[in-house]
Amino acid sequence: MIDKSPRRAIPLNIRRIRWRQITFFQGLNVVFEHVATALADDREKWILSFAMFLGLGQAVYFSLMAQPSGFLLFFVLLLAAAGLWLSRHHVIAFFCCLMFAAAILGGAVVQAHLYRLQGPVLLKQVYVEDLQGKILSVEPRDGRTRLIMKPAHIDGLDDEQVPDRVRISVLGDVVARPGDGFAGKAKLFPLSVPETPGDPDFARNLYFDGIGATGFALGHSFQIIPAHDATLGEDLSGLVENTRLTIMTQINAGLEPVKAGLTNAILVGERGGVPPDLAEDLRKSGLAHLLAISGLHMGLLCGVVFFVVRFGLALVPSIALRHPIKKWAAVAGFVIGALYLLLSGATVPTQRAFVMTAIVLFAVLMDRRAISLRLVAIAAITVMVLRPDAILGASFQLSFAAVTVLVAFYQGRGALLIAGQRDLPLWQRAGRYLFVLLVTGVMVTAVTAPIIGFHFGRISFLGVISNLVAIPLMAFWIMPCVVAVLVLLPFGLQAAALAVLSPGLDMLIGLAHFIAGQDWGLWHIAQPSALAVICALLALLWVLIWQRRVLWPIAIVPMGAAVIFVITAKTPDLLIGGDQKDWALVRDDNDGLTFNSRASSFHRDIWNARFGTGFDAKISADQRCEFERCWLKKNGKVIVISEKISDPFYLCRHADVIVTLKQDFPKHVRKSCTRSPLVIDDDVLWWQGGVAVYLENGQAPAHYETVRQTSGNWPWIVIGGR
Repeated sequence: MIDKSPRRAIPLNIRRIRWRQITFFQGLNVVFEHVATALADDREKWILSFAMFLGLGQAVYFSLMAQPSGFLLFFVLLLAAAGLWLSRHHVIAFFCCLMFAAAILGGAVVQAHLYRLQGPVLLKQVYVEDLQGKILSVEPRDGRTRLIMKPAHIDGLDDEQVPDRVRISVLGDVVARPGDGFAGKAKLFPLSVPETPGDPDFARNLYFDGIGATGFALGHSFQIIPAHDATLGEDLSGLVENTRLTIMTQINAGLEPVKAGLTNAILVGERGGVPPDLAEDLRKSGLAHLLAISGLHMGLLCGVVFFVVRFGLALVPSIALRHPIKKWAAVAGFVIGALYLLLSGATVPTQRAFVMTAIVLFAVLMDRRAISLRLVAIAAITVMVLRPDAILGASFQLSFAAVTVLVAFYQGRGALLIAGQRDLPLWQRAGRYLFVLLVTGVMVTAVTAPIIGFHFGRISFLGVISNLVAIPLMAFWIMPCVVAVLVLLPFGLQAAALAVLSPGLDMLIGLAHFIAGQDWGLWHIAQPSALAVICALLALLWVLIWQRRVLWPIAIVPMGAAVIFVITAKTPDLLIGGDQKDWALVRDDNDGLTFNSRASSFHRDIWNARFGTGFDAKISADQRCEFERCWLKKNGKVIVISEKISDPFYLCRHADVIVTLKQDFPKHVRKSCTRSPLVIDDDVLWWQGGVAVYLENGQAPAHYETVRQTSGNWPWIVIGGR
């Protein structure tokens, strides 16, 4: 127990102390006493800090270069438990030990998931003459169909080498359902590691999904084997996937393709049908969150169901006067929310939204206050325990950052904005509603700006305005129609609801196109340091959690660290892709990138986002090198990039950095070089992955780091067949 006996009582106002009349150590003791009292008085907020340090522990775990020993984690957890016991009578020490234990527990959760996911992953590219397996999910993707299957046989691999799940892409819209069989030829690849150091790690997400290989079917040389009736829906996942496909089929038949894709994204979380240009405009206009089923969708859906059920029961006096119809409506909202979670694919934002909505509805059943920061902490802990890799994703970070700041504000001074509205005229309530939306948009934009800048390299300032229109449109038009579609679809009567939904979607699409066309409202920024963003978020969360000013100075530590990381961060000058094809050089004036002539749009977008240089659909003539051998210059250093070389001695005499993408540089030539150039050749790129080169000013030599060095030795990192 924490000691709060009278002998530890201290003055309540630290500003009344005469600091000049006490020694340094006496003053330090007074500060510690005030901090201890503030922590002890707000012990109900400890769970919020626990969630924060749990996530920090998971982030630190993923930043390690390799998986630590399970015995080491267990030993450190024992030390943390011992520290908790020994410090139980000292508030500050106990709090510090508890937060340390939370961080270690976060790492232990990741370790447990990695033990659970132990299984083979593909180590090299293979052509498969005979791939057989059972289809687990079907996702239409812009003229192709993505299948996730459990392979039963992969030609050329032993049984112990076959991954548990494989994701392949096939041409066209394939008629297939979960439970069907697949047989055919395919080309399979290992999980895609970051192209260069600092690029997104898509392989980690796939690995935590249980996927050990990706690829595509060769042409149409495959067949879908329909499952027998006895196996259809044999498990919950198969039943849910078949239901999702049925809903998408009916929506595709009742709406135009663009509107159908948007409706499928909102209703079942399938975004493959959203055209790329519309998805880009939604991102530019700050409306991309509408494509990810999150708190807005879950709250509106369950809220509509809650209101309709309660209103319908209230129309029957014999029921309304004798039974708790409010609690019945809460149960109905929970059931619909659970179904919505399953239909949407249970993504991270949807899991978070469902947990929070479920707790709110449970609070209604218990006659307790629902919305609180403790609710946010419980939802965050639940998601981090179920899916620890989510902590590194933009979805988790954006959703919880936005929800935390909104709950903290509207529980505090912002409560005045939403209180006492029942006695106001309708026009004043409407005006206050729009003002609250504006304040909400400004706060969410401010708190999520560093996260959006880190992950996407651009921030939409017009998103505040677009959301002023889009959120009421979603709340009062689109989501009620979505509920009607779900209710009427089993009876085949969804056409009427889709007809009413269509104009609302037209307005949303038109809004996205209009706002996206205003280029002045889009700000491109270079990717900030990951450590700087983490420290800044820790400081912000600390201030939001602990609203006593005596505890605020503690936030100076992470905020100061964030400033230091921003100042000392170094950005690479040259990126060489691990595919041994694409590369990009930052120009001398840092106003853009120079690419190779056939750089893929995918890599261009990722690298443009990193350096904040915009997103051009095509590369202009001054942004690319058209020659087989490219001679470039940056920071006074001469760089030559070529696929193959025939005159290594000449390059050795005239270049400071030599990049040979598909050929080893002769070792005997390198030893005889008087200029000592930095050499990056096929040997480096094949065994170490992509490269980031740092070209120092002056006489300092250039140096590089590789994906292998920065990504570590994890099960999903496969480079050069190992």
